[in-house]
Amino acid sequence: ILFLMMPVVFSPDFMNPDRPLFSIPPFQRDFFSYVLLLGFFYLNYFLLVPRFYLTKNYLLFFAFALGSFLFVAFVPDLLFHQEGFRPAMEHQSRSQFFRPPPHKFPFLRQIYHHLFPFLIVLAFSLLLKIFARWKQAEQEKSNAELSYLKAQINPHFLFNTLNTIYSLSIKNSPDTPEAVLKLSGMMRYVLTEGNNTFVSLEKEINYITNYVDLQKIRVRNSVKLNYEVKGDLAGKKIAPILLIPFIENAFKYGVNSEEESIIDIQITVADDGLLLMHIKNKKVSVSNAHETKSGLGIENTKFRLKLLYPASHKLEIKDAAQDFSVDLSLQLA
Repeated sequence: ILFLMMPVVFSPDFMNPDRPLFSIPPFQRDFFSYVLLLGFFYLNYFLLVPRFYLTKNYLLFFAFALGSFLFVAFVPDLLFHQEGFRPAMEHQSRSQFFRPPPHKFPFLRQIYHHLFPFLIVLAFSLLLKIFARWKQAEQEKSNAELSYLKAQINPHFLFNTLNTIYSLSIKNSPDTPEAVLKLSGMMRYVLTEGNNTFVSLEKEINYITNYVDLQKIRVRNSVKLNYEVKGDLAGKKIAPILLIPFIENAFKYGVNSEEESIIDIQITVADDGLLLMHIKNKKVSVSNAHETKSGLGIENTKFRLKLLYPASHKLEIKDAAQDFSVDLSLQLA
């Protein structure tokens, strides 16, 4: 609309009440030229650039561009003329950025008259489409990276949780059925919500609570465990399976029945949607040789935080001699 207003506002007859603007042939030519330029913009953006330029078929692209230019330059004068063919430069409006030099050949004056605005429209639509394609490629790359990270994280959770249930079954614990039920709920959450970009914070916290309850069944009274969730969770969103790797890490390296084991987990949601999570565990000896210490879950989560919350999170990890702590602040959606 702004583009089509230019020939109207800058016309020398814009404020002349005695001459209806749209009845003046020179203005009609100018206005129709702008309409054609606008049409070429969308033609170039949606068809010519993706169909020919981005596929490196440059010959056809420039052939269509040249044909479009000739159409824009000469068709308006053929449709809106007086006493035969008259070049549009006879109507010198204030919308022109420059005045071409006089030339005895009218068609060359037509080319001078339309060349600059046509090149501007051509370049602008071309750059916009290239930028849009680049942004799309970046988004697809980020989505692929996130999918890869989730594929790594989810089996990692399953592996550790199955170890917990296995240890219960070895002892013929009566808590085994409850543990299987909680695992079922966790896996249902992973399958139904894990592929979403964002999920309800309530569901994410419920998933974490199930995990903590499952660990309580395993560790019994061998760990001094403090787990607290404070604040209003309703109506808030978070990326799925984002917090659990830090909590899992605390149980993985903070539990030993032969040593004093302390785990503190606090999740607080402020009124402004800021989530604060504090996790601290006392370091103990871990004798399970089959459990890797690669830190895969935490490293992937740090990368996911950078992708999904690039400017709205702060993560501080302290690896001291006696304990390990994580402090995360995250602005929720």
